Amino acid sequence: MLAIATPEQKHAFDKIVTAVYCDEGYFFFVYGHGSTGKTFLWSLMSAKIHSRGDIVLNVASSGITSLLLSNRRMAHSRILILLNITENSVCNIKPGFPKAMLLLKAKFIIWDEAPMVSRYCYEALDKCLSDIMRFYPIYNKDLPFGGKVVVLGRDFRQIFPVILRGSRKDIVHSIVNLSYLWKFCQVLKLTKNMRLSVGTTTSDQDETEQFGE
Repeated sequence: MLAIATPEQKHAFDKIVTAVYCDEGYFFFVYGHGSTGKTFLWSLMSAKIHSRGDIVLNVASSGITSLLLSNRRMAHSRILILLNITENSVCNIKPGFPKAMLLLKAKFIIWDEAPMVSRYCYEALDKCLSDIMRFYPIYNKDLPFGGKVVVLGRDFRQIFPVILRGSRKDIVHSIVNLSYLWKFCQVLKLTKNMRLSVGTTTSDQDETEQFGE
């Protein structure tokens, strides 16, 4: 998989995997429109972590997207996020419980379709991880998610959070890049459309890229 990855995918792969094993606690957002190979990147990173005998948690904001990931779990199910989320909400996970131990053992978390849910979901995860990692060696109260590496993905051209009877302002205010966590985030970009490059010759590439634009 690494041999057929694009330079952008390899850069993101190296950046994230290095962060995971440096135990320095990073927060990433992989930004790219449809067909730029984000799901391929998730699978590539998961394979690398699993090959070392470690755990990576793959979750998604929608059920359909979760079917594309290994382990196939939605974020609300895996991390026990409340459906009616508010600014003061926390995940329903207590220190010492099995799900808490799973979060502790996981090397990092991949969360796909990130812009679909309210920023309060990520803030709830931040509070949860900070709580259960307090006595863990890599815990750092000054880093997001207690020092656990978290990778969000997708782009802001797709579905935004659904706010019941919300105005445009309410919807924009709920997006993850307006969270207090965003100042810690490193944005990695994927721009090459993988589907448009399949089965094309060099002579057709310019026309294909123009069509993609």
